[in-house]
Parts: sequence; C-alpha cells; structure tokens
Amino acid sequence: MPLQKNIYLLKEFIKTLVATEVVFPGVLPRGLGHEFSSSEIDAIYFGLKFIIPKAHPFQNRDMIDAFEQIDDPTMEIHWFLSDYWQTIVAILTSYPDLADDYLSHMN
Repeated sequence: MPLQKNIYLLKEFIKTLVATEVVFPGVLPRGLGHEFSSSEIDAIYFGLKFIIPKAHPFQNRDMIDAFEQIDDPTMEIHWFLSDYWQTIVAILTSYPDLADDYLSHMN
C-alpha cells in the first residue's frame, strides 16, 4: 500500500466513523458494508505515528499519552479517534502538505 494512502485512510476513517460534518473536502465516507480491514487499520495507525508528534506537547498531552497507550490498533483506534478526531483534523489542516512530508520522511 502506498504510504500516502495512510493519511487518506485516516481522513476516510474519521469521516466515516466519527465526524458528522465535512472536515476534509473531497473525502467521502465509506458505504455500508465496506468496513476497514485490519491492514487498513494498521496503515491508519502508522499514519498517526507520524502525525501525533506534530501535536503541541503541552496542550495535547492527553492525546499524546492516549496514543502511546494503544496496544492493539484494530481494537482501540476507533476509541482513540472518537476522543481526539477534532485535534487530529486541526493538525492535518495546519499541515496541508503532511502527506508529502510523510513521503519524503519515509524515503
């Protein structure tokens, strides 16, 4: 799976399962019956590992600590994003080229 897809999957996950309003223009929710696979959840978790360090270390300490406590992304990522999706959206909005930075970081 291309690495840039991890950030898109994160946006799609947020839109599908937790956000009721448009938070990422052009990102549509998944249709019913098209659940996220465990490999997609792992990709979302991997994308979050790159995004979380962009959070403010003091203002977002609760979110950072909660992310560090995730043992099983398949079981826990939904609850983490349910609690912190708005902060993740703010980070992604503050860093619009994050997917490009993510790719350059990985090469």
